[in-house]
Amino acid sequence: MPHFFKRWPLVIVIVLAILLIVLTILTSGQRDNLTKVEGVVGDIIAPAQGFMYRIATSVSQFFQSIKEKQQLSEQYEILKERVTQLEQQQLEMDEILRENQRLNRLLEFKEQKHPFIVEGVRITGKNPGNWFNTLTIDKGSNDQITVNMAVVNDQGLIGRVIDAGGNWATVRTIIDGQSSVSAIIERTRDNGMVKGNNSLTFEDGLCRMINLPLDSDVVAGDRVITSGLGEIFPKGIPIGEVTEVLQEERDMYKTAIVRPHADFLHLEEVLVIRRADE
Repeated sequence: MPHFFKRWPLVIVIVLAILLIVLTILTSGQRDNLTKVEGVVGDIIAPAQGFMYRIATSVSQFFQSIKEKQQLSEQYEILKERVTQLEQQQLEMDEILRENQRLNRLLEFKEQKHPFIVEGVRITGKNPGNWFNTLTIDKGSNDQITVNMAVVNDQGLIGRVIDAGGNWATVRTIIDGQSSVSAIIERTRDNGMVKGNNSLTFEDGLCRMINLPLDSDVVAGDRVITSGLGEIFPKGIPIGEVTEVLQEERDMYKTAIVRPHADFLHLEEVLVIRRADE
């Protein structure tokens, strides 16, 4: 008898299965009314069926949710990679746009300079330090670039060639301490010499215009351009803008601090100017 009670769950399952079979047989025909037995069995089984249906539905929804989360995760990774690709493409397009804008400005400057021949070059190197005191360009004597040719960009004067090889040349910029350019104050027409401030121990990216007459009324905001003296730099190339005027009692001349028009921290392309008869 104790052995029977151990198996009672199995017995109940068998009895229920038999009742379901009987119910199926009895209800297989089309009838309008159920018998009392069918009603009682239905009342017993219906809650169980509802419970099992809810469980089955919950399990199905659970696994469906896991599948959807996995799909969403995969789609997220795909979209994330695509966004990265688009951002990279946008950066490349922006860089191309900026380069085209720079080259277009250089082209406009080139078309204005007659009777000079203007050669576009790229900067391939610079001296150590924060500023471009000297720089290397990617063309040289093979392209008829020689020492003392002026170098400019669309903003203004950059410097002059001081050495040239077959496919390269070295340029000393106007902010270098060893540079000097004959210049003129555009408004007052006062002549002077523009020298670079940068040295081995000091760098500020500025220039000084020295030897200005004591009676010059140069003021901050005046533009400085090349004078054309010396046959190196063509006349009228913008150099920079006066930011301060200095004069000590013992000085025989005035000195103007000049901020160059060219952005020497971000140079990439420049133009080398030579006369058409060279």
